[in-house]
Amino acid sequence: MEIQWPLILFTFFNCLAGGIFLMQGILTLSGKGKAMQLASCVSAIVALAIGGLSVFFHLQHPLRMLNGFGHITSGITIELIFVIVFAIAVVLYFLMMRRSEEGVAPKWCAILAIVVSLALPFATGDSYLMSAIPVWDTMLLPLYYVVATVMLGGLAAMIIAGATKAEDAVKLSATVAFIGAVVCAIVSVIYAVAISGMGANYTEMEYYFDPTLPDVAMRQSGQITGAILAGEHAVAFWLGNVVIGCAVPAVLAALVMVGKIPAEKALAVAVIALVCAVIGTIVWRVLLYEVAVNALIQFQWALQ
Repeated sequence: MEIQWPLILFTFFNCLAGGIFLMQGILTLSGKGKAMQLASCVSAIVALAIGGLSVFFHLQHPLRMLNGFGHITSGITIELIFVIVFAIAVVLYFLMMRRSEEGVAPKWCAILAIVVSLALPFATGDSYLMSAIPVWDTMLLPLYYVVATVMLGGLAAMIIAGATKAEDAVKLSATVAFIGAVVCAIVSVIYAVAISGMGANYTEMEYYFDPTLPDVAMRQSGQITGAILAGEHAVAFWLGNVVIGCAVPAVLAALVMVGKIPAEKALAVAVIALVCAVIGTIVWRVLLYEVAVNALIQFQWALQ
């Protein structure tokens, strides 16, 4: 197994799509963001489509797609179901918005938007839970996807609000983004601590050299799973994920939330914050692959 960039992009864009639609649902319930409804729906569908296209690059062949969808309980089938439900909810929101005399979707559409937007990233993360890869086999994975969705949604909504002049939506979006960024940092640190203790889950029987490279010392699984907190991946985790990916967006969102940066000038700040959040979420996904791949290779070597 190697790092699968199409799947990394798929999970990221699912979270982004869910976050945008989630935030629009929250704004609609709060009586805000009327001017940005159409832009939010279009943005969510575009992000969802990009994520879906990424999966096709991963599967590469129509027969693989058919095989993947061949069982109703398979991870890829569950993902497809939730993607379709999400897309239907976005279209329904748009139609009800256009039908409304006030030009605003009804409250029940907003509630539906919130529900499907949280369900999509959770289902996406849940499909990767597998006992063969202990690093992924924890409910912290779908939980991380959900909190990352909240953070990305709040930041993306700030940008959409700034672009559509929906200034009434900026502070609420910044508040959600701040909460999401703080919780995202907490969950990712807890996840990293949990991963550091998963070395024994891979194997208790280890060779201390690579059979193909007898002159190179082989690490124990504990050294690989602990590499995020204090090993070779620590800089990427603490700087890339926690500081750049969570702390910077949290600080910038807080400045908008408390009024230090006025709503009409928040667009540029939101763009910077979202770029940082994207970097952080991508870094974390890559680290999950790096640790899972290296520990799995270690396990395979131990069985030789």
